[in-house]
Amino acid sequence: MLRKSNPTLFEWASSPIVYKTTPEWQTVSACFPDYFLSKPGLYHYLSMAEGNYRDYLKQDMVRLKKYLYVLRPIFACKWILERHIPPPMLFSELVAAEADPSLLIEIEHLLEIKSRSPESEKVPRIEPLNHYINETLPLLKAQADALSRTSAKSYDALNRIFLDVLMREPTHETIEIPIQS
Repeated sequence: MLRKSNPTLFEWASSPIVYKTTPEWQTVSACFPDYFLSKPGLYHYLSMAEGNYRDYLKQDMVRLKKYLYVLRPIFACKWILERHIPPPMLFSELVAAEADPSLLIEIEHLLEIKSRSPESEKVPRIEPLNHYINETLPLLKAQADALSRTSAKSYDALNRIFLDVLMREPTHETIEIPIQS
């Protein structure tokens, strides 16, 4: 999964919430930057955004959280296209770096309403956000399609790490890291 640049692994590695970690995980995650590939990351986030947009945000009444399920992947795609590194997990970081300034008021309003509403509550579709999403998704798809496919790195480094972890003396110690809010 790492060799093929599975975005879920990169999200786990960069999550601000860490329940438990081990020296083995720290060894493995240290090599993550060498294995990130932009094109698979873009297709992953595009698929998320397109699916949620198609399935949930084209109706008259929508769940607010579905906007987050579309906007975060869009901003993640923009991050990847600009930096060629995995995007941060925190929505606030992506908004600060990638949101169109004309959308900031809509996004702040969306987050404010969502914080006061039950998860299942539906609201009228937010037209400025739908317009932005509808225009942005095809552009991102075209940019992703235009990227050349980069070959995955060899298994050599991963095999060395795997063997190193296997050969270590077993420990029952874990490093507890406090959860950040």
